[in-house]
Amino acid sequence: MIRRLIIISLLTLSFVSVSGQPKQQVELFCGADLYYADVNFIRLYNVLLNLTPGVKYHMGHDWQLAAQAELPIINEGYANRYNMIRLSLAAVSKQFHFANAKQHFKLSAGLFGSERYGADLRWMYPVNSWLMFNARLGAVRDWQLGFDFDDNTECDFGSKWYLLALLGGNLWLDPWHTELRATSGRYLGNDYGCEFEAIRHFNHCSIGFFFQLHEPTSSQYRKTSHKETGGFRLIVMLPPYNKSHEKVVFRPASNFNLTYYAQSGDGTMKKYFTDPEENGRTNAIDVPWGMGNFEENQPVAVEE
Repeated sequence: MIRRLIIISLLTLSFVSVSGQPKQQVELFCGADLYYADVNFIRLYNVLLNLTPGVKYHMGHDWQLAAQAELPIINEGYANRYNMIRLSLAAVSKQFHFANAKQHFKLSAGLFGSERYGADLRWMYPVNSWLMFNARLGAVRDWQLGFDFDDNTECDFGSKWYLLALLGGNLWLDPWHTELRATSGRYLGNDYGCEFEAIRHFNHCSIGFFFQLHEPTSSQYRKTSHKETGGFRLIVMLPPYNKSHEKVVFRPASNFNLTYYAQSGDGTMKKYFTDPEENGRTNAIDVPWGMGNFEENQPVAVEE
């Protein structure tokens, strides 16, 4: 109960402290999440499809309050708990920009995606137009909130802490709009690993190929352990592409994101997200570097 009161207090304090500030905007949006896995001998795929309505309240001065829910549509093969209507995110964030020192930070707190709650700090340092360093530090616990219309509920806040600590660097190859990324560190399963990715950016679309090296892992579907994982990511930005200056905006989700892992059933190198529309194309902080130099990723300036 104390942990819940702390989280609610943080969200309320953040809302009250900026409620009178200019350049505010509310975005109401809805997307869909599709999970599938080819791990079942009875049917071709296990399938889980959710609608994901959400809201973002841009409170001014780089403050943001965001929330999102999951409405189950199809569940074939996944646990019964995913038949519930679930809260998937409720977090507040604040960005800090020190332009003269080229230092950019983002602090988030609340209920994060992947059913983790706690605090998260990100850092970005664009050294020049082609090199940027970044880091991330998070301390989180497990949480679940859900209900259905058959009087089934789920409300659980775990007591075990998980530490996420990542350090990385990005290279921007401007003639080809290509980005090379390397990240390593400690992940949510107390495991260590590193990831290398090459991602090519097109108009409103990005596709990347990644390779991961991690601690030996195995699963119920695989007899031998392995240290390598590979795959690809596809990010498609959805219209409208021009940022609206209205104070209340209704739109679809900003992007379609598909990730494929060549090794299935692994619990390695797991992370969480602090923004309901976080993706591999847009910078996690509003930094004018790489894709952040393009208009579609610039911060919204709302007229009073």
